[in-house]
Amino acid sequence: MNIHERLEAFWCGEKPDRIPYTIYQNEWCHTQHDPAWQALFEAGLGVTWRVPSVKVIRRDIEFRQETYTENGCVFTRRAMITPVGEISTVSAEGWTQKYWLETREDYGVMIYIAKNTQYAPDYAGFLVKQEQIKPYGIALIAAGRTPLQTILVDYVGLENFAYHLYDYAAEVAELYDALLTGFRRQVELIAGGPGRFVSVLENFTAETMGPVRFAQYHLPVYKELFPVLQQSGKIVGTHYDGKLACCKDLIASAPIDLIESLTPPPEGDLTLDQCRAAWPEKLFWVNINVSNYDLPPQELKELVAKLVSQGAPEGRRLAFEVSEQYPHNWKESMPVVLEALNEIEL
Repeated sequence: MNIHERLEAFWCGEKPDRIPYTIYQNEWCHTQHDPAWQALFEAGLGVTWRVPSVKVIRRDIEFRQETYTENGCVFTRRAMITPVGEISTVSAEGWTQKYWLETREDYGVMIYIAKNTQYAPDYAGFLVKQEQIKPYGIALIAAGRTPLQTILVDYVGLENFAYHLYDYAAEVAELYDALLTGFRRQVELIAGGPGRFVSVLENFTAETMGPVRFAQYHLPVYKELFPVLQQSGKIVGTHYDGKLACCKDLIASAPIDLIESLTPPPEGDLTLDQCRAAWPEKLFWVNINVSNYDLPPQELKELVAKLVSQGAPEGRRLAFEVSEQYPHNWKESMPVVLEALNEIEL
């Protein structure tokens, strides 16, 4: 099997010839021109790309971007100007320094933007990219985040999100509803388009949301819209890269096919055998803790074998990935993971 065939078997819940292993394109891209990657590809590694099959069309909105330097650090300010006001965000070195939404008035602008955003199919663009990245690249359908995760991760940030749920409850609710309308349209278009695996990039960790709000804001969206995708033959995965224990029973009831970037302790709070006990039928695309790549080779191989025995007792429903941070010693450590996976008999 090649990496595409292994992933297709994994997505279908079937047994591949070996457990698949992939790396995010946005991690691999930092050193993509290093010839050492070719040996890893030939040993079975794949690169996953999030590729949209839907394009976003925003009406009556002007976009501006400027770059400036302070104390030796380069900042980028992006702004959206609308008939009802302007909002902006500032980033530096890949990290957000100022989020889009800080005041009640900011919410009014973002609500206007959400209500004036339209979506259209970009199936041809998806298919072109899918062909361009072969043979080692895998195109995943980029579906963005569900509404409340969009507000938390993209618009507000964790600290202010806690305040806004109380101080701006009505505005949060109105923005949520506007985003949900747009997400419904995106799902409809994705369901009618090409591609197999739908990546819902939630960046969810349960302690930031808790079971009450997960049940109120996440579960209804999943139960309404994920079956639409599944009925069209898609596999639906959510990027859950944090602690999940307090929501594990709710997650069990959600129509999620696959939990992606699933990370064992210490970053996560569930071991793979605990995850398998909680979610026996779900697929796990597991992020190996980056610190483990510093283990001596034999210990790293033993860890991989242990994770396989916990997460795939029948040799099915498990894949590994580099999804959060690629190891500094990737040339030495990632071949060890591939070697371990190639030695395990399924």
